[in-house]
Amino acid sequence: MLHRFERILARLEDALAGVLLAAVLFVITYEMVLRGLFGHSNLWTDELSRVLLVTMVYIGVIGVTRDGSNIKVELIVSALGEKTQKVLVKVVDVLCLVFAVTATWLGIEYVAESIRFGISFAHSNLPFPVWVSQLVVPIAFGMISIRLVLRIAGIGPSEPAPSVEV
Repeated sequence: MLHRFERILARLEDALAGVLLAAVLFVITYEMVLRGLFGHSNLWTDELSRVLLVTMVYIGVIGVTRDGSNIKVELIVSALGEKTQKVLVKVVDVLCLVFAVTATWLGIEYVAESIRFGISFAHSNLPFPVWVSQLVVPIAFGMISIRLVLRIAGIGPSEPAPSVEV
């Protein structure tokens, strides 16, 4: 049951990342054509492309967590025995989970504060308040938390992505 949930979650994460990439490309292309052909520009396209790009990065980090393909310094770890390495990986995952849960909670507070003060985008006429774009912080870290729980439980990709030796 959890393995099926994990596979569905992975597909949704990948689809969301693809949609965000397409949206960023569309908005930037739209602005370039508008400027190049018609000599006109919209304030909102620059702001929206920035919001979409940041959102795409946060969603991408979920995939990196899922695949275990984050940057690692393995000089000391590779010198340890296999059992010690496995224990160390679990400890690091637990510490990362604590961080991700804390970031989720602080992200919720961050969004709530923006709602409470009614913060809006200062230099553009985007048709939504700032807190809508800030939602990516608690959502992404919540998803990263779920990914770390699944990884700690041994559910997900069986092997982390190969590391690059320098």
